[in-house]
Amino acid sequence: MNQQLRLLPAPRPLTDRLGAAFFRGIPRVPGVYRMFDEAGLLLYVGQSSDLRDRLNSYRHVHPDRDSRKTVRLVHLVRRIEWEVCDSPVSAVLRENELLRTLRPRFNRMNVYPKACFFIAMDREGGVLRLTLTRDTDGSGKLFGAFRGAAWPFAALCRLLFIASHTNLSLGHFPSRLLTSAPLRTQSFGLEEALAQEVENYLAGDSMRLVESLMGGCAGVEMRTAFEQNLMLGDLVTVEEFFARGPAKVRRLRQQSDGAADWVEPEALVDFLAANRLEVAALNDRIAP
Repeated sequence: MNQQLRLLPAPRPLTDRLGAAFFRGIPRVPGVYRMFDEAGLLLYVGQSSDLRDRLNSYRHVHPDRDSRKTVRLVHLVRRIEWEVCDSPVSAVLRENELLRTLRPRFNRMNVYPKACFFIAMDREGGVLRLTLTRDTDGSGKLFGAFRGAAWPFAALCRLLFIASHTNLSLGHFPSRLLTSAPLRTQSFGLEEALAQEVENYLAGDSMRLVESLMGGCAGVEMRTAFEQNLMLGDLVTVEEFFARGPAKVRRLRQQSDGAADWVEPEALVDFLAANRLEVAALNDRIAP
């Protein structure tokens, strides 16, 4: 496909409205910024380790290169304010605080941390019950908060169904375990040792559960390619979820000296954002 050539340069509305001198006066420090429309309504909140560099990038937004959302944003902005922070990490945390309290129109990430899930576990009389929930006041031992937990929870339930029905093939799966919709509550009859491995897994203490599930699945009769791919995919999902879910929550609990097995969604969102920044900084230092 031939790309249509522009006869006129793309408009630069922020430069036209605020002037180049405004952008030259922005400090090269970590901080957060807010963008407002003509009526004074907040449109967007962002952060950067270099406020001048980040805000100047909006002057050069191009419809052939940038998203329509970003193009719409810069055409609506009439005022920009910024706030200096002590460090890139404090800028990230301040941005999250503003997103949660102000919920700007053009922001999506981290605006609703309560969308995170918890996993509640009850063990009684050889029966283990798992519940995917956002309620911290329910019964059972609570683990989380977890982001993106709905599909890993479904994968874990399918694998535990196999572990508790070793004499059945995947063709006997209840339909509710094969749906892509988030499950809510499932019960399993498990041996005490395996039930303890589930608890250790959700607490971020051990991945031994994954090894046990792999061993249990090895002897399951495969009826179709779909069943085989589903089971193998579930094993990968549960293994990967441990690193980004339970293990990270455990680290956060250790840093905050919390005695509970769970953390608030807001604390998790802040921790993950700061952790991403620290990992990126480490990679920059060791890059050749």
